[in-house]
Amino acid sequence: MTYEEKRRLVEFVENYDEIHTQMDLMQQTINELVEKRTALLDRVDDLKDKEKTFLEELIEKYGAAAVTPNKLMEIVKC
Repeated sequence: MTYEEKRRLVEFVENYDEIHTQMDLMQQTINELVEKRTALLDRVDDLKDKEKTFLEELIEKYGAAAVTPNKLMEIVKC
């Protein structure tokens, strides 16, 4: 094999190695994003449960007529 052919062969191998390394880094980033997304969805579920409990307590205390979305939004605007 000539020097030029060897050099080109090495260049191909180096390029494939670089691509493989970049793909590994991308996969790590994707995995981290999936973990963050899962954590956020867990927070949403937890928040929904707490909200439901809170609204049930308000309804029990003040009655369903006093705990409507519009009335609650008016309170929040204060």
